[in-house]
Amino acid sequence: MEEIKKVPFKWELGEETVSLQVNSYAYGERLYIGIICHGEDGAEPFADMTVNIPAYSLEPNEAFISGDLSKDLLAFIKENKLGKVLPYTVQSGYGRYSAVAFNLDKLKEFDAKGVDEFKKNHGIPEKTPAKKKSRGMER
Repeated sequence: MEEIKKVPFKWELGEETVSLQVNSYAYGERLYIGIICHGEDGAEPFADMTVNIPAYSLEPNEAFISGDLSKDLLAFIKENKLGKVLPYTVQSGYGRYSAVAFNLDKLKEFDAKGVDEFKKNHGIPEKTPAKKKSRGMER
């Protein structure tokens, strides 16, 4: 069985050990990232990192960050180099939401199966390593 990557998540009530789960929202198939907490009683859902706001256009690797813990989530994203915070926010209801362009290869370190399924559903090809050019003479 594959080892689950766990990292610390710092928030206003302390620090949790978490992993990430990647999937798609049912409506619009946008990127969903869930946070799983690993405590004394085992793994349990902690929070949604992303929120689905269908009124705005996004690239497949982009998502809006949940407003509940947005400051802490944005710090977590930067600290773990999960993606780039985009230079705008959107309004939905009473909240404002930051947009992030996620690095799917970095997310794959946390949930390879989830990212592979997401890429497959969105027609995103896997990156293949570049071939090294030989310096010798070929015959």
